[in-house]
Amino acid sequence: MYAAGIIVEFNPFHMGHHVHIAETREITQCKYVIAVMSGNFVQRGEPAICDKWQRTKMALLNGVDVVIEIPVQYVISGADYFARGSVGLLHATGVVDALSFGSESGNLDEIVEAGNILAEEPAKYKEALRAGLDKGMSFAAAKGNALEYCLNNFTKGLLTMPNNGLAMEYCKALKLLGSTMNVYTTHRQQGGPSATKIRHGLLAGNDMTGLVPKEVHQILQDICKFVKLDDFSDIFKYLLYTSIFELGEGLENRFRRLCGEFSKISDLLDAVKTKRYTYTRLQRAVLCILLGIDNMEIYEKNGGLQYIRLLGFRKDAACLVGEMTRKASLPVVTSGAAMDRLISEGGLAAKMLMQELTAGDIYRIASGDGGGHYRECGMGVVVVDSRI
Repeated sequence: MYAAGIIVEFNPFHMGHHVHIAETREITQCKYVIAVMSGNFVQRGEPAICDKWQRTKMALLNGVDVVIEIPVQYVISGADYFARGSVGLLHATGVVDALSFGSESGNLDEIVEAGNILAEEPAKYKEALRAGLDKGMSFAAAKGNALEYCLNNFTKGLLTMPNNGLAMEYCKALKLLGSTMNVYTTHRQQGGPSATKIRHGLLAGNDMTGLVPKEVHQILQDICKFVKLDDFSDIFKYLLYTSIFELGEGLENRFRRLCGEFSKISDLLDAVKTKRYTYTRLQRAVLCILLGIDNMEIYEKNGGLQYIRLLGFRKDAACLVGEMTRKASLPVVTSGAAMDRLISEGGLAAKMLMQELTAGDIYRIASGDGGGHYRECGMGVVVVDSRI
């Protein structure tokens, strides 16, 4: 096996990620591990606690050979789009033979079967989904009920655990792409603090010694400020009042009506949340407003992903980067000059990239990091010495 792909956020990198990378190498017998990673904002609808460059370095110092950025449009648009973007990038590289993901069940056959149902949407599934929606269920709950109706004798917890759910979406995306990538799963087990607990500890000022790899601990110690969603509260309120957008079902009006009563985004979300709107969905809606991303369909109807953006690599994987550049079915962006060219050409690729660069600018406002407009155009990829 030449290269295995993993789909990650590393928010931040912790011991469980280290184990997943090691297990991926063991079960796939790959030479390289390529990670596609969320940038400065993550799938649950929050800013990453530290920026993409710092998290890229964490990954490269702990077993990953190449890091590629998942476009922000796909990151904050829900599990289906997140999976399409992530799997689509790995497929487009032209060098990835396998996809490895963690799951709570560890039962690959069941996960693949569920992914196939989601991809094919047989009549039995559609009828059950519609029945759930008609009862007022959220889409996620109705989808879970429909899958339960279609699957036979599945493992307890298969349809309720978050990593199982993402794994099914990855398998769905592979099926729809017609990809020949082999699929592997590692069994996610309890042990060690989760990324959520580590983030809470970092925001509280706690010492993370022994809870993350030593290289990660050093990077975290050097960060002046960890970023959270409430850091964007003033920007969000301004945009909420001055921008024209639609979130569906009149949700934007609910935000505007309640916004004046709360100074922090987190308090506003508590007030807006209902049985129909999950907290994560509302957080993603906030990010869509903050980042000016209001229409994924324009991408999906015109080819979806537009480029592959390299964030970093280990020196001994430079040959893999070169091979990817030659074999990829999308342009591989490796420098500021390449970004400038893409923007100057205009079109959908330029729009996608400019939204990404704007997201980076907005993130830096909250993080307190300086820099001008589209600062990322002047930042090189992270390169880690292979001897480290």
